[in-house]
Amino acid sequence: MAVKPAPGVGQYDVNSNELRSFHDKREKFLSGEDTPRDYLERCIMAIEDRNEEIKAWAFRNTERARDMADASTKRYAEGKPLSLVDGMPIGIKDLIETCDMPTEYNCELFKGNQPIRDAASVYFLRQGGAVLLGKTVTVTLGGGDPSMTRNPYDTQRTPGGSSSGTCAAVGAGMMPGGLGTHARGSTIRPASFCGNYGLKATFGALNRQGGFSAAETMDHLGILAGSIEDMWIMARYISETAGGDPGHPGLYGSRTPPPAKKPERLIVLETAGWNETDDASKAAFHEAIGKLSDAGCEIYTRKDDPAIEAYEAETAQSPELWRQLYRFEMRFPMYQYLDYDAEKIPPRLKAGIQEGAGLTQAEYRAALARRVYWREIHDALARRCDAMITLSSPGPGPVGVDQGSAIFNEASSIIGMPAISLPVMMVEDMPLGMQIKGRVHGDEALTAAGRWISQELLQ
Repeated sequence: MAVKPAPGVGQYDVNSNELRSFHDKREKFLSGEDTPRDYLERCIMAIEDRNEEIKAWAFRNTERARDMADASTKRYAEGKPLSLVDGMPIGIKDLIETCDMPTEYNCELFKGNQPIRDAASVYFLRQGGAVLLGKTVTVTLGGGDPSMTRNPYDTQRTPGGSSSGTCAAVGAGMMPGGLGTHARGSTIRPASFCGNYGLKATFGALNRQGGFSAAETMDHLGILAGSIEDMWIMARYISETAGGDPGHPGLYGSRTPPPAKKPERLIVLETAGWNETDDASKAAFHEAIGKLSDAGCEIYTRKDDPAIEAYEAETAQSPELWRQLYRFEMRFPMYQYLDYDAEKIPPRLKAGIQEGAGLTQAEYRAALARRVYWREIHDALARRCDAMITLSSPGPGPVGVDQGSAIFNEASSIIGMPAISLPVMMVEDMPLGMQIKGRVHGDEALTAAGRWISQELLQ
């Protein structure tokens, strides 16, 4: 199926939008009907067509990518692809180290920084034959002021952050998938704004080594893709080869995407973000929930179960708890960067660093204890359903450069549960993601539910 480039303003249609996929092309590569090199050239054409207005790329690795695609083409012709990601064009968020491309973190302090190693995820993607297209734009050090990247469906709007470049590139059909990061909402939120499938796996399930980290207990490697199948394949391959973070068991599940499985029971969460959500987005969400109910899913809300209401009331405090954890943990290395050259730290990030200076060890200990409780109540509630379901963002990407609210993403970041953004809704002729959340280490089951929900809502 041909890929339609991201349309102009007012032309997005959730039911007909087609992003670039890779998993379904491998048989054609093996038969010779298509090749990884030809596939790459189609990606490059999309980049050259739209990157000037979208500004998704910090560094393009075009000629080296062509060499990688040629090597992959030869392997497929011989019937010997290295892995399920062999030949797959992938963009790397510029918070993640690459040995053959600069890693500048969108920060003046690191202009010209060239690592001598790949991050763990990049190294093994390279070993598996993936085609590394380049580095995608991020906000400064993952938590600074907005980047230059624009939303592919309306360049007057933000793509979200901090994985702005990766999400915009996937949304524009420039590649089938890419790497992001996530500490608050940096994968799920921009996936919602740009119409991606986005996975924030169980905390620690995907190896973060070689990626910039400001919040060690909440940072995740994020996976963005044009299809849920490619999303899973990328995540599972990275975990199989690089493992999870040290001390974590990695991502459970099969190498291939799990088949779609209808969720029998869904718990709807409206949380604190509901107060920030516009009426049109609420209506789109309720319409989608109604369709799932009509399809035979049991839908439970706070009206049906006081445990849900209690969970929502507790996690409504996520902005405060997230801020305490993040601001304390970002002291290193942020204090050091501020001491080195404060003029090269953007105002918003500088303010966050200074806010963290007022937090005490006792406050941090209290925040950690509260998180333990949140994990306990989440596990108890998650055992009673196939998935929790909510919005990925309070609405579509807002006009302007601000990254938009991450309030719907904070609780999952604090707890460490898996979360997936599904591009199944539309508001103001723009994408709006539905977020599904599951039990810790239940990533595969959540993906299976996500496949079914996507198929049901995008008929």
